[in-house]
Amino acid sequence: MIEITNLKKKFRDNIVLDGINMKIQKGDVVGIIGPSGTGKSTLLRCINQLEQPEQGKIQMDGKEIDLSRKNKKEILELRKNTGMVFQKFNLFEKKTALENVMEGLLVVQKKSREDAKKAAQEQLERVGMAAWANHYPRHLSGGQQQRVAIARALAMKPSLLLLDEPTSALDPELVGEVLETIKKVAEEGFTMLLVSHEMNFIRHVSNRVIFLDGGKIVEDGTPRQVFEHPVNQRTVEFFTKMNLMNQPEYVI
Repeated sequence: MIEITNLKKKFRDNIVLDGINMKIQKGDVVGIIGPSGTGKSTLLRCINQLEQPEQGKIQMDGKEIDLSRKNKKEILELRKNTGMVFQKFNLFEKKTALENVMEGLLVVQKKSREDAKKAAQEQLERVGMAAWANHYPRHLSGGQQQRVAIARALAMKPSLLLLDEPTSALDPELVGEVLETIKKVAEEGFTMLLVSHEMNFIRHVSNRVIFLDGGKIVEDGTPRQVFEHPVNQRTVEFFTKMNLMNQPEYVI
């Protein structure tokens, strides 16, 4: 189990996360939704120490880390156990797809080149990108680049996979291939926190949905509970504006 306790983050006078507490069971796929600017991406970035919160702890794999302090050893340990997929791929332009996936294995996990290459090839195969292993990012579509980014995250064998709007930078026609890849990964039992505006996909792929508003968790339940029977008025208003109540499930 992964537990996040009293996570608080503000930018100047703007409180973005206001005491977030959550427990994540192994194999959970937690969809995080809510209006823009309510702290969804910041939550993931604080967990991975890309942002430093004013307060908050995370307990993972039996170890507790204070997220509010900069400790290089603890940050490295945390990143060994988390994988992050960003909105804009963040691939190294001068490295091939294979080399991009190998990078973390070589630098963070200190694997030999032979072992790193084998593991990277396996992950590219998993996301359907083995045939493009020797291609550079400039020769790949946005959807292909994002699948390489997912392979890079999976190669670290993370205890927690963080996906921050993984389809938001893609052309509409490329979204499906990335969502299909995420769905496959979820079905394999990876523990995931998924921030996305693809509401029907969240509804279909998640076993749990959290609605954030004003830096607080105001709704937390199964997809059916949250989407069809929300108890918080703010959640009802959000879904009503987006015309999402009682829509059919997402189908790939």
